Amino acid sequence: MTEREYPSNTRESDVERSSEDIRQDIAKEKENISHTVKQIGERINEKLDWRGYVKESPYWALGATAGLGYLASRMFTRRTSPMQRLMRPIAEEVRDSLGGLQAGAAGSGLIKVTLMGIATKAAASWIKNATSTAVASDGDVTRPQTGHGSAAIPRVAKEI
Repeated sequence: MTEREYPSNTRESDVERSSEDIRQDIAKEKENISHTVKQIGERINEKLDWRGYVKESPYWALGATAGLGYLASRMFTRRTSPMQRLMRPIAEEVRDSLGGLQAGAAGSGLIKVTLMGIATKAAASWIKNATSTAVASDGDVTRPQTGHGSAAIPRVAKEI
């Protein structure tokens, strides 16, 4: 190393002075680094402080909160299947029909409820059959199966 401030004639003093200079340089750099780390920490805390953002622009914060709430509600709601949407009105009709039976209506009311139950079961099985064949064909439009207990009328292909 070169002689800086204190020229001396002995080599040992050069080594001691240069090691002392190195120690001082290290101490200065340590202070600089700790000061820089402290500044970075303050900046990070400033950027992560959500209260400051809310104070600066409350309407944006309110909109962001409403949007996040909407997205969260859409993620956690249970969606009904098409079968459930079709069966709900039928079930309500059956419950309404059975309400008269529970109230003590007997005789012709009992026959009406029984026939309504049979018709409801037939309609439900027909709808279930129709939706299961549509789902099984992966989106291809198909007719429901015909056969025993089915209300669908089969089409006859015309030959030319």
